[in-house]
Order: sequence, then C-alpha cells, then structure tokens
Amino acid sequence: MGIFLDEPKYPVIERNPTAASTISNFNFSDYVRISAMTGVSLPVGFLAGGSVNIRGPSMYTAGIIGLMGGFMYAYQCSAGRLMGMFPNEEEVARYKR
Repeated sequence: MGIFLDEPKYPVIERNPTAASTISNFNFSDYVRISAMTGVSLPVGFLAGGSVNIRGPSMYTAGIIGLMGGFMYAYQCSAGRLMGMFPNEEEVARYKR
C-alpha cells in the first residue's frame, strides 16, 4: 500500500486494507462526497462545453470524471479510517478492536 512516515494517531483497525474491505467501510459521508463531486462536475462540464453541439458530451465527460474523483476521495478517506490515520470512532465501535 505504501510507506507511512507518520504513526497512526487513532486505533488501527486494519493496517493494510483490501479494496473490498475499504469499499464495504464506506459510510454516509463517503457517499455524500461521491454525489457532491459528481453533481458539481455536471454543470461545470455543461458550461465548459461552450458550443451547443458539444455541451452534452462535455457534461457527461465531466460527470464521469467527477464520479471517479469522488470515488477515489471516498476510498482514500475510508482507507485512512481503517488504517488509523483519520478519526475512526464509528469503525472502532463497529469492529470492536
């Protein structure tokens, strides 16, 4: 996964989480992050289209980029909580470690 230069500040639930455990650890705020980044990128893509003929494809492309960016940000936050890098009170209570 990588080399950490800082020690975890919170309890470690899983030092090296798998993709499946990271995605299954998504909480409500992670889904809000994905939705917000996708929702913001759609009108930005529409306005960036300039010409009437490319506004639709530009909007869809920006939406896909926003969806991928939101997913990656939510994945990073979820993995950070499992590795003890971010506050993880809910996960500690859920996994009882």
